[in-house]
Amino acid sequence: MEFYHLRSFVAVAQTGNLTQAAKRLYTTPPAISAHIKTLEEELSTPLFVRSSKGMSLTDKGHLLLIKAQLTLDSAVDLVNLAAENQHEIMGTFHLGVNLSAKQIRLTELAKNLQENCPGISLDIHQQSTGKTINDIREQQLNGGYIFGDVPNDFIGISVMEQCITTIAPLSFDCSTILTPADLKAHQWIMMGDYCPFDNLLKEKLGKDIPSVMKSSNDDTRLALVKSGLGLSFLDKEEAISAEKNNQVKVISTLDFSTILHFVVAKNRVQEPLIKALIQEIRVLWNVQL
Repeated sequence: MEFYHLRSFVAVAQTGNLTQAAKRLYTTPPAISAHIKTLEEELSTPLFVRSSKGMSLTDKGHLLLIKAQLTLDSAVDLVNLAAENQHEIMGTFHLGVNLSAKQIRLTELAKNLQENCPGISLDIHQQSTGKTINDIREQQLNGGYIFGDVPNDFIGISVMEQCITTIAPLSFDCSTILTPADLKAHQWIMMGDYCPFDNLLKEKLGKDIPSVMKSSNDDTRLALVKSGLGLSFLDKEEAISAEKNNQVKVISTLDFSTILHFVVAKNRVQEPLIKALIQEIRVLWNVQL
């Protein structure tokens, strides 16, 4: 049994798809398929159920997944334990993000890692705050950016304050909006079930808000508003820029500010990979210890 067989197995188990697993590991679907086949032959048991919808774990597959992840983590920990400094740490940091690469200075972070921690690579997941929190708890992510309060089982670094406003299509008659209640009758493009912004919107307007669709991606919501499908929240700076470009209208009735945090699970904060990222985040955002 080879480590790369286990890596392929874990990637397929997590994605349920050969193509996505191959992308994650920078290889090809046939190579991943061959690794899985070899592993199943060596263990004399099927690990996946294949269907048109993808690949799902068998009961034996679920048992092996736990052991495989522990084995891979232990191998990386062994290397990191032997490392004398941050420059020698190895591993992939699975990072949840809820803003654009520019807003969270992702390019700068990647360049800093290449210089200071060349053994660390980033696996980026664009998703909502709530999903990032859940995935960190499930150890599907190592850390991520979230809005709102930091859960008690996490530690967080406050990196910036963001102002949020409401955007509307150019055809929208803003003169009809005199109070927050006036926004309740209009269709909204919401952020998703896991987003604290949706909870705030429901607190302001009530739970029965008309919603045509949901997206945690700012660019997607902006495009949908531009097309006339409804109202949505957006970073105020981006909203003003879009308004100046005659793409949307800005409605300030529900404006609010929120803090963006970088968070990791409290019980994993001493892991070398996570400690290294915390240090790089502090440097990136000029946050003092």
